[in-house]
Amino acid sequence: MTRKLDKEHLESLQQLRSSFAENANNLGSVSLEQIAIDRRLQFLNAEQDRLYNEFESLRKQEQELLEKMRERYGEGQINLAEGTFTPDSGLTQ
Repeated sequence: MTRKLDKEHLESLQQLRSSFAENANNLGSVSLEQIAIDRRLQFLNAEQDRLYNEFESLRKQEQELLEKMRERYGEGQINLAEGTFTPDSGLTQ
């Protein structure tokens, strides 16, 4: 025999189902946001690695250029603004 649920119980069950649906929707939204953040983090990590590699390459280029300049001019000070070189010993090579 089928019985009618009390109004209070029916409303409570409906509210719980509604709360479950809202919760599941929110979980889905949070999961999608987390996936987007993870992808962004992967991109940023890759970009950081690329920039570190570029930095090291630039540092190596600088060292190679400075070595060539030492061979040409000797030890001394470079003034980039004036485009001049002043030898440490006061002698030019």
